[in-house]
Formats: sequence, structure tokens, C-alpha cells
Amino acid sequence: MKNNESGLKSSFDLAMARMAKRGEKITALTEEQKQAMSEIATRTKAKIAEVEILYGKKATEARAAGDTGKADKIEEEKRYEISRLREKEESERGRIRSN
Repeated sequence: MKNNESGLKSSFDLAMARMAKRGEKITALTEEQKQAMSEIATRTKAKIAEVEILYGKKATEARAAGDTGKADKIEEEKRYEISRLREKEESERGRIRSN
């Protein structure tokens, strides 16, 4: 990788180095695990798109009505929901990796 040639490491490289220091190994995923991970990613992307559309529409309506406070609250709720979905995705991926 070009970044590694210049002395910079990616997040992945740094994580691998930390795991190596702890004596942990990364095992290859099975095809079933890869498929399950792909399905989780696809499902999460779809849910995030739904949240962005739903909350985006509500925020736009609130701004059009002149209620920027409500629009800001809706945007905050949208960020929270997206964060929750990503955390759930990572949790599900972790369960797959540990099986």
C-alpha cells in the first residue's frame, strides 16, 4: 500500500498490530460467514436509507414551517437512529466472527 510505504498505517494495519501484540490471530471467514456479513451490510444500508429519507422529509417540513428547533431535534434523532443501526450491525458482525 502506498500509505504504508510512507510510514503511515491504515486503521486496519494498526488493529492488526495491536492484535499481534496480544497474541491474537485473525481466522479466515467461511463463505457462509461472508454471505451473512454481506446480508447484514445490505440490510443496514437499506435501513439507514429509510431513516435518512423519513427524518430528512420531517426536518424539511419543519424548516419550511419555520420551526428550526424542531428541525434540529429531528436531525439529532436521525443521527441517533443511524448510530444505533450501525452499532447493531457491528454487534451482529461480531457474533458472526465469533462463531
